[in-house]
Amino acid sequence: METTNTTIIIASPPFGKINGKEGVDLALVCAAFEQNVQLVFVDEGVFHLLTTQEEAFFDDKFHDAQLKALEFYDIERVHVEKESLAQFGLTQQQLIDNTSINTRAEIHKMVLQSTHTVRF
Repeated sequence: METTNTTIIIASPPFGKINGKEGVDLALVCAAFEQNVQLVFVDEGVFHLLTTQEEAFFDDKFHDAQLKALEFYDIERVHVEKESLAQFGLTQQQLIDNTSINTRAEIHKMVLQSTHTVRF
């Protein structure tokens, strides 16, 4: 049986809505069912990956724990769009460990190679 490749794109900010959390939840579920998951953060979604977060912005206090659990589900790297980081003046040093910075073109290629793509 062929492995399913799923790309999950999180563009929603970590505050005000739970879309980003739901995207991470979906990534964990897909990985638990042995799908190959590419978790990609773009636009305001890059703020999920900041190492310093104000808890007041989050509706769910377990959000940080979710991101730390990714590697236990064999999601060893998360991808972040280079252009989105530049848009908000962010650097890789401000992000959690195990992030891979990719250009918009590289992310587009990931999407084209995926069986399924979901955007939050």
